[in-house]
Amino acid sequence: MQTENGGNKVTRIIGCLTAFLLLAAIAGCSGSSSHVRQDVYLADQGYRELVKGNYEKAEANLKVALSINPENPYALLNLGVLYQNTGKVGKAKEMYRKLLALDPDDKAVATTSKDYDGKKLTDIARENLKMLEKY
Repeated sequence: MQTENGGNKVTRIIGCLTAFLLLAAIAGCSGSSSHVRQDVYLADQGYRELVKGNYEKAEANLKVALSINPENPYALLNLGVLYQNTGKVGKAKEMYRKLLALDPDDKAVATTSKDYDGKKLTDIARENLKMLEKY
């Protein structure tokens, strides 16, 4: 959908998202419509591509999400994971450090690793950064 200023805007999402994180900006999971900010939608799409191993598409979505909202904690964490998985250690560390500097209260509700369910995003970033500091 085009907005009045010509930009794209996601206006509706139906049902529950089966994403990495239950994003705080998504209201409810009862099958009703929800309005979602564009950066949140793109961060979710980035995660979905990341899980599939489509790193180029994931990176593109996550970078656009961060261009819209440089403080999107989900995009920062997922981009850090992407860089970590692709051997871009310096960039991964940068994303994790940015997330830690923001210190959001957001938590992972559903992840690909049971170890991270319910953990704060900053705790996940801190653990990943600690692993990378060895390199």
